[in-house]
Amino acid sequence: MSFGYGAHHCLGAPLARLEATVALPAIFERFPNMRLAVDPSELNTVNSFISNGHETLPVYLRSR
Repeated sequence: MSFGYGAHHCLGAPLARLEATVALPAIFERFPNMRLAVDPSELNTVNSFISNGHETLPVYLRSR
């Protein structure tokens, strides 16, 4: 993820990083068998010069 640089650095970057630090391990612990619901070749990227990512990220969730 990118949060800009210098005068244009995102003020919310520390909060976003903290949320990711807490949320990602929690979701992976809750759904250890999470996997993609489609072939990776079917994932479409966001058409933007500002951000990177996927339009959707379908997954199968299965709790323990």
